[in-house]
Amino acid sequence: MKTSDTAHGGTDPGSAPDLSIDHTPTAPAVPATTAWEVSARHALQSATVERLYEYRQQAGIHPVPSIIPPHYMRPELMTGGRGWVFHQGTWREVLPGDLIWSKPGETTIGRSDHANPYRCLAVTVVTPLPRGPEDIPRFAHVADLEAVRHFTQEVVTLFRDDTFDRDSLRDYVLARLLFWIRVSQHQEQKPAFPAAIEDALLYMEKHYAEPCTVADLARRVGWSAAHFHDTFRRSVGTTPHKLLARHRLRAAREMLISTSHPVKRIAADCGFADASALIHAFRADTRLTPSAYRKRYGRLELGRE
Repeated sequence: MKTSDTAHGGTDPGSAPDLSIDHTPTAPAVPATTAWEVSARHALQSATVERLYEYRQQAGIHPVPSIIPPHYMRPELMTGGRGWVFHQGTWREVLPGDLIWSKPGETTIGRSDHANPYRCLAVTVVTPLPRGPEDIPRFAHVADLEAVRHFTQEVVTLFRDDTFDRDSLRDYVLARLLFWIRVSQHQEQKPAFPAAIEDALLYMEKHYAEPCTVADLARRVGWSAAHFHDTFRRSVGTTPHKLLARHRLRAAREMLISTSHPVKRIAADCGFADASALIHAFRADTRLTPSAYRKRYGRLELGRE
């Protein structure tokens, strides 16, 4: 199969608390550059980005997966929806923020959720080496979905601009994707949080829209408020209040670009006291009002051209 135009197609192949006090772990130093990074940087200096676009799978059917031929690679960065890619004899689920770097002999995303079809930034890379840099990890995850969407919009726009230097764009796109792979690896190597802090983190992630204080979280894990706050800050690198605000702002950003709900409703749904509190926090975080943010970035998520 071809690797660019037919990488995504349109037929259907078938459906497919431990509350004891723990010592705060010391964060590891950033690891030295790995062998695969050195190999990838060297090999990709002479690569060419043949095609770059955001692919949107049609609802109700699966894509036709393409086998990557020699001299080609296909990074796919999930921007929305839900899909699966065949890997080591089984179908592996991929979700927004997942980065799949397929090399010769591997296949592109081959299944899609019929009700929630996947979208991804698809990059076709041509290299002088038949196998390309083989050691690049195939899977990584980018936690910052806003950064993923902004990057996708930015590079698709630049690729469409025939006056923009292609070598500069290649260097930027590939360096950013490789950097995200490295960050993903680094995150996986971090030591676990104390069990009580892990419990609090999971609770905050699921219940950010509800009233939540340091005292509430401390009672939940059986600690004093002062001890909880100090251990949380040293373990996570930020305070519970700031992390809760980050969850609420992230949810508000996603609702602004994926719904037409008024700001007042979004504020209530995301845990803000009122629309004014959301607007104040939003300006401090993005330097934009919620309405201006929706106008600037809503098009990418809603699929309007």
